[in-house]
Amino acid sequence: MIYPEIRHIHSPDLDPPNMPEDPSDCEISFQAFVGPKDGDGEEAFNFTVVTSARLVRESGARWGRGKLIVPAFEWPAVVQALAQLLANCARPTWAEVAEELNKELIWEFDGCKPPDGEHSDDATEDGH
Repeated sequence: MIYPEIRHIHSPDLDPPNMPEDPSDCEISFQAFVGPKDGDGEEAFNFTVVTSARLVRESGARWGRGKLIVPAFEWPAVVQALAQLLANCARPTWAEVAEELNKELIWEFDGCKPPDGEHSDDATEDGH
């Protein structure tokens, strides 16, 4: 079984420990680098942390994939939510882990098709 782990998490919008001007009304982009525990390699997954107040203020139709909705922004809450998601995405192969994470996050390879003759489930257990 492959267990994903956070290797690095980065926000182009905000450096820790800085906080947004209004932590209860904000939207912040993130990129998480995730790899197999006890294995090599990592892949990027993007997501946006958005507060419920921001969603209400920006009323209208909006999709939810790639969004972590929180009552107020807190760095530890973002890391904890991501860790909980990863804990629920252990699978027999890295390809299956990545596909599962891609249901909530935006995988760097989202929408890419493998070259002819290759299938995503051909990946080895160490992610290569």
